[in-house]
Amino acid sequence: MDNLDRKRWDLIIIGAGASGMTAAIAFQKIRLLSGKEKGTVLILEKNERVGKKVLATGNGRCNLSNKDMSLSHFHSHETDFPGKVLSNVTPLACLSFLSEIGIVTTSEGDKLFPMSKTSASVVDAFRYAMDELDVVIAQDASVTDVVKEDIFTITCEDGRTFSSDLLIVACGGACASYSGTTGDGYKWLSKLGHKVFAPKPSIVQLLTENSVTKALSGLRLDCELTLTADGNVVAEQYGEVLFTDYGLSGPAVLQVSGEVSRRMRKDRLMVPVKVSLRLFDEQTLMGIEEELKERRKTFAVRPTDQFLLSILPQKIGTMLLKTALERPMTLPVSTLTDGDIKKILSTMRSWNFTVLGTRSLEQAQTTIGGADCAEFSEESLESKLVPGLFACGELLDVDGDCGGYNLTWAFASGILAGRSAAMLLPDNTEAQDGN
Repeated sequence: MDNLDRKRWDLIIIGAGASGMTAAIAFQKIRLLSGKEKGTVLILEKNERVGKKVLATGNGRCNLSNKDMSLSHFHSHETDFPGKVLSNVTPLACLSFLSEIGIVTTSEGDKLFPMSKTSASVVDAFRYAMDELDVVIAQDASVTDVVKEDIFTITCEDGRTFSSDLLIVACGGACASYSGTTGDGYKWLSKLGHKVFAPKPSIVQLLTENSVTKALSGLRLDCELTLTADGNVVAEQYGEVLFTDYGLSGPAVLQVSGEVSRRMRKDRLMVPVKVSLRLFDEQTLMGIEEELKERRKTFAVRPTDQFLLSILPQKIGTMLLKTALERPMTLPVSTLTDGDIKKILSTMRSWNFTVLGTRSLEQAQTTIGGADCAEFSEESLESKLVPGLFACGELLDVDGDCGGYNLTWAFASGILAGRSAAMLLPDNTEAQDGN
């Protein structure tokens, strides 16, 4: 009998991403650790392969976790929910789980990666573990409908139907649709009675007034970034900033982008938002001030656009001068006043860019919003509305900062949902094969 011919399964999981694969393995492992037989587990995956989004994580290097697991790195409308789940399945427990399936980690600063530094090896470890635990995977199985009566009935695009006693929805959020995360799970949970917060992009590039950024497109700076909303500082980050045709990108920008999304409604900012870049610390700026005063004498006949030569990359230096000074760049350096030098230093302290919004969910790495966590148990991730229904991963209204936090959430919530489902399955449950 073809495994997919089975009429009824103990557990069906929709989505073979990080949380879905983790849930399947955790389900089988807890069954075996409890002295019970493995259950019949089917994963329905719409893509042609498992772990497609995992493969792209960390530019293919797969930032698995982080040494700094402060709860401030996790966000939800239910502010205590991520912490309660992570107290049930700690980040250390997640690393132990990864080790058990053959994933060895190494660190770069606070970030944890597979020792191989390749996400493909992470996906392979999950595939082998699922195979050893008799998890059946149906690929190219795009789910179109979910119905709950006595049991769950799941219908696929090609007309196939599958039934199960338990269901875990782990099909991700609504970002990066190339990976298959197109927000399908929101429809099914809404149909089953759950509230869903509208998805917004996070870990995403920022749109700004772009006359400056377009001129500097492709250039990068390491600097201190401050994000203000309605005049109040809401985020600070040090790191690389990338100038682009549309605005700002780079690790420091991606890290604070969620704070912009949270202040948007229907693609419009509800309050004024600004990014300020500090290019040098105060001690360095004191030295630059003396250098510039000396240059005004030494290089008196040079044009103004050469004034920051070797202090900043030429294009960036010229654009900063144009921002700071209302004067032709062809005028000689000797005409610069002490006040002009103060303006240049002030711009180096705070080079301001007006934020217009973020790029779309398609360009985002994770999703803000999702299924309302208040309607799921933090002890098990079982629905409070539909018995036997679980949700995990990005589908829930939890998002993490850039740096391994979203994968940690996927692993922790997947483990919790999988083991909770396993404990809910009666000891004498046997899936029906229709024979």
